[in-house]
Amino acid sequence: MEYNIHKAEIIKKHKIFFFIGTTFLIISSNVILGHILPLETFKFLFLINLVLIFGYYFTLFGKVWHPIFMFLSTLTLFQGGLIITSIFDPNIDLSYITLMGANINLEENNVRLTILLILLSYWFVLIGALLGNNIKSFSSYAIKNKDEKLVKNFFLFVFCLTIPFYIYKNLIYFKYFLQHTYLGFYRSTEYLERAGFVTRFLGYFTFISFLGYFLLEQNKNKILMITLLWFILTLPIFFCGFRGSFFSFWCTTFIFYKHKFGNRLSLKEILFIPIIISVLGLIVSSIRENLNFDLNLLKLIINSNPLLEFLKQQGVSFYVTAMAIQFYDEFAGNILKYLMYELPSALFSYITSNPGRAFATDLMIKINYEVFLLGYGTGSSYLAESYLLGGPVGVCLISFLIGYILSKLYIHFDFVNIWFKILIFVSLQYVFLLPRDLLLMPISQDIKAGFYLLLMFLFIKFRKLNIKNEL
Repeated sequence: MEYNIHKAEIIKKHKIFFFIGTTFLIISSNVILGHILPLETFKFLFLINLVLIFGYYFTLFGKVWHPIFMFLSTLTLFQGGLIITSIFDPNIDLSYITLMGANINLEENNVRLTILLILLSYWFVLIGALLGNNIKSFSSYAIKNKDEKLVKNFFLFVFCLTIPFYIYKNLIYFKYFLQHTYLGFYRSTEYLERAGFVTRFLGYFTFISFLGYFLLEQNKNKILMITLLWFILTLPIFFCGFRGSFFSFWCTTFIFYKHKFGNRLSLKEILFIPIIISVLGLIVSSIRENLNFDLNLLKLIINSNPLLEFLKQQGVSFYVTAMAIQFYDEFAGNILKYLMYELPSALFSYITSNPGRAFATDLMIKINYEVFLLGYGTGSSYLAESYLLGGPVGVCLISFLIGYILSKLYIHFDFVNIWFKILIFVSLQYVFLLPRDLLLMPISQDIKAGFYLLLMFLFIKFRKLNIKNEL
């Protein structure tokens, strides 16, 4: 038995060494060829890398829904989407930015560096994921069975108790959207004031309680019922235009559902899910700014490839990374200040909207101040902020940490109590958005969720103490 375990460990070490060795060979080739090949040819090299990257994923992790697969997918969507579509659409010029009224010519070397950084990030995420996927023996912190039923029922009770506040808040937001369109959420805090602090505060308990019940419940029918209810409740936010957070939440929910009831990844799912997301994303994009559905978009969806069209729409995130490289000297000096303000941004959503407090804000002001005042924004990217923080080395290091931490969190999920399970869920949801979001947003969101979880944990402890005293 010991011989077999030792032999398995040797095989795994050889597998790790082989993968890391070939990966650094591929990385070295990318660095060299990225400087030699014409830009158009370099884009085809990007596609070859994608095939290798997902091939390595299936070799290392198997046909399972692992968070690394989801992160590689969102990285492809937000950062690689424009590169892919530019291969099929000759009208797309990666060197020229016209989005949101900008008129910026990127230096060719900066476009090359942007593509190279995206490729480096893929590979270092995979390296981190492989090294973080090592399961070592550690104590289980899972709550006792007698407490699990109590906590599960508590989550269900809080969910039912606070659901009217969550519905009211979403209706207020949707009514505001109908009056001011999607951009109204970025021009004013009036929608927050209309909903009120108490409604928003209690409404977040609904979200936390759903997660708690969803993760604890083992009955598939009960899970499907409450999940369907939650899906319906979140639709108003989706139709308000917040498609990124909507899709990332439901993709995370899908991963943990698969984790609970058989984690096989099928070709049908790989093909079906991106198409559904693309079609719905295009529809919401059409209505969120002018409240009208463009019939030309419907024709486009029917007569063309909606996936490529959706990938093209996400090109803004590629350009964010490219502009961080192009204007490095203007923004790098403020990166620590940006990161400092990101930590409390989930609790105080408008803390990063002032100039000098967020890279995304300062970048939008630079490329078009008048459009910024109308509520438009570029968003950010972990690649852009990592580059501002430490150049190419910073991108490689942060990417490695993302892969490593994702694997560790997913492995530890089964060995921690429900409070940490919820924090892991929230972390993963926002890590998937990192290719187009603030670098520290997952930590910021965990701080917010942790505050609510602490209140619920203390309430349960207080209640159990009272029960003991009564007995």
